[in-house]
Amino acid sequence: MKRFAVSAGRLMAVVGCSALMVGAGAGFSSVHTRKPVTKIPKLTWKGTITMFAQSYTPAAPGVKLLKNETRLTALYVLAKQFEKMYPGIKIHFVNPSFQDTNQQVETKAAGGTMYDLYFNQYENFNTVFPKGIVYNLAPYFKQPNPYIPGNKHWDSVMNPKIVAETRAPGGQIYNVDGDYVGIGFFYNKSLFAKAGISSPPKTWNALLQDAKKLKAHRITPGADVPTYDWWVRDFLGNELGLNTLRKISSFSRQPGISEYDDAIAYKKGILNPSKNPRIMAWWPVVKKLYSYWNPNTTDIPWNAEPTGAQTGSVLFAAGKVAMVFNGTWEPNVVKQAGGKFAVGSFSMPSLVGTTRFATKYNSSGDAGGPQAAFQYAISTPGADRSMSQPGKFQAVLDWLRFISTPQHDQQIVNQLGSFVPTFKGTHPIKALASVANQLNLPWYQCDGGQFLTSEEYTTIRNIFQEYVGGHLSLGAAKSQYASALSQAYVQFAAQHHLP
Repeated sequence: MKRFAVSAGRLMAVVGCSALMVGAGAGFSSVHTRKPVTKIPKLTWKGTITMFAQSYTPAAPGVKLLKNETRLTALYVLAKQFEKMYPGIKIHFVNPSFQDTNQQVETKAAGGTMYDLYFNQYENFNTVFPKGIVYNLAPYFKQPNPYIPGNKHWDSVMNPKIVAETRAPGGQIYNVDGDYVGIGFFYNKSLFAKAGISSPPKTWNALLQDAKKLKAHRITPGADVPTYDWWVRDFLGNELGLNTLRKISSFSRQPGISEYDDAIAYKKGILNPSKNPRIMAWWPVVKKLYSYWNPNTTDIPWNAEPTGAQTGSVLFAAGKVAMVFNGTWEPNVVKQAGGKFAVGSFSMPSLVGTTRFATKYNSSGDAGGPQAAFQYAISTPGADRSMSQPGKFQAVLDWLRFISTPQHDQQIVNQLGSFVPTFKGTHPIKALASVANQLNLPWYQCDGGQFLTSEEYTTIRNIFQEYVGGHLSLGAAKSQYASALSQAYVQFAAQHHLP
């Protein structure tokens, strides 16, 4: 069961165990700087293309923004360029007043009024939404993108790891994914310097030592909600090790990973906390870090922050704590809050020595993934009646091709400053450079319970948070965790007729 939520500027995602080993993305040669295309495709259709661009929606002319908020113009500028190339075509950006994009898709698609091009998570197109509401773009990925000089296959400029990750079990690809959520530590360079810390820690034990130094200088080391979703993927992946992760990903004999893989791994004892001590060995390690953190944030609900809550991001942006463990949107949050300090970042440091099970596997990329905002799909006539107009699909496809070049991917993503552009040759903003390298690492996103429903997984989150907050002993947490997994497995096995 894929789980994710976007709220209050925080994107949290848990996508079970995924295994991909191809390194690509940020860090390639510079973005294309060759002359613009001189021969463009001929488009016969004329009309208005509607697009829901999510976080990249350009600010409407004349709209007053919040203080320190970036006025997004990248897509607006590109739209004007496209409209100039194709007189008679207009790009209209929609900005729905409600945030439940799943409900929006299901309601509008059922009525045949969905937007022509729109954002949603690839997991939903693969496993949740009805089939046939968006086009399979896989065949077009193998065709040239005419807006990239010399291009023979559109996907040749894409990150192959992300293309593989977002592909549906049947091989379909329902959207173009051009950005990445990195997860790591973001720190206040001024407060680090005040405590005599000249560079970010390279090991977990060094991280704890830095926390002690900060506290000795009367600086609160950090603050954030104990987000189990991210911690489990970094720590569990490391403690299971590459060989075990590969084994888990092979049970279904299908590319990537499935709920079936996780369920079989649980049945075999690999992901069973009652049989494998690695599953919870890391919990005390994370709890020790939180003993230095601001205690007021430990009990804040991970998915329902109270209005006005002093969350980790709020305290960090105000310069009241030195660190947060958060996503790549954090520097942008600081900027919008008026923070006057330089933000540094570092990925999960080496976990060697944290427990007797810790391995040398660099799991720092396992918490992030392609669950950001540049995920655009094209509606079929079944979901959007206007797409039945002759030539309209080609026009919408070409608009998507136009914005999905390395140069335009970087232009769109970096202006927002919350995510990492992923097309080959692109580079992130400076504040995200340290975590952008996660794209080039082995990628095994393992949370130990992909077969759980969203409600069942929330139970696990709550158990972890109560333990970290000191409200539950490790023994009690293990008992409750094992019981919750056992019940979830029984239900899943019965429903899917597992042997």
